[in-house]
Amino acid sequence: MFCAYRYSYFKPKQLRDFGTFQDGGLKYNNPVRPGLREVQRIWEDRECDIVLSIGTGYEQKLTSPVASNVRNLFQDGTLARFYRAALQSLSLNGQLSWEDHWSGLPDDAKKQQFRLNLPLVGKEPSIDDVGSMQYLQDQIQYHLEDIEGIARAFKAVSFFFELNGLPLFEGGRYCCRGSVLSRSPNSLDLIRSLGLNYPYAQFFNQDVPLGFLRASDICTLCGCFQKEVTFYVRHPTDRVNLQLVFNRLYRRSISAFPQSLDWFVDRQKLDAYFGQPDHKSRTGHSREHRCPCEVRRRQDVSTSEATNKKRSLPLQMRVRKKRRY
Repeated sequence: MFCAYRYSYFKPKQLRDFGTFQDGGLKYNNPVRPGLREVQRIWEDRECDIVLSIGTGYEQKLTSPVASNVRNLFQDGTLARFYRAALQSLSLNGQLSWEDHWSGLPDDAKKQQFRLNLPLVGKEPSIDDVGSMQYLQDQIQYHLEDIEGIARAFKAVSFFFELNGLPLFEGGRYCCRGSVLSRSPNSLDLIRSLGLNYPYAQFFNQDVPLGFLRASDICTLCGCFQKEVTFYVRHPTDRVNLQLVFNRLYRRSISAFPQSLDWFVDRQKLDAYFGQPDHKSRTGHSREHRCPCEVRRRQDVSTSEATNKKRSLPLQMRVRKKRRY
């Protein structure tokens, strides 16, 4: 009956050349695991900066179940036990699926994954119980515990880092010059929001400050955020962690960190001999530019390449042909 209800409620979809597809709620009511597998298939060596799982409420049982001394066929029979086991399976119960997923995560990964779900005391309301809407709304307002922490996490990973050139070896260390950029569609609103709630927010590499967030780092022509930063590492293979420090209590890593500088060199193809995959040369810049920040970034890359990337060509022995007289 349960399966028939879902089959009639969510009708199958027929796609030409692919076949028939049905609702996946009977197998993955919580799609966090297939979603993460899809990420690995697409990006391979990348991990999600943020994982947010949102539930629809679950029944919170305050006491342990008490076994009955009287055997009831309708309650303790095979069909009844099978029905209860099916509802409490990891496939159908999204909350239990999340708890099982959460228990297998390492401590570092748990800092990047969040779950929003509403614990309900008593029986869950029916899907068409309109009278419970006000109760559910009140409970949501009461249980919004870590919503500010989730908001800080999303704001932090909206910033990402790009190297302006290959790291330079200076005084026994490698000097890394790059830019902290923003993928936000409205960088000005993001910076203003951070400045309003966290006026002393700044970027750090471990315990070394890299500069405060300022609206002056936003290009007046293109509206993109770009903050030039410089820091030093012992070796490009060492893992560094660029963080956005909101205040003394809260700090979050920006996108893709912690990571090594060699990873960025490989992703940006800075060590490619014949330019980058987007056909932009690293040793010269075009005459037309959209904004001054693009000109500055290209000039930094060109200067870094001229200093650090001097390839020594192999000596070629010249064979002189004998003249015939």
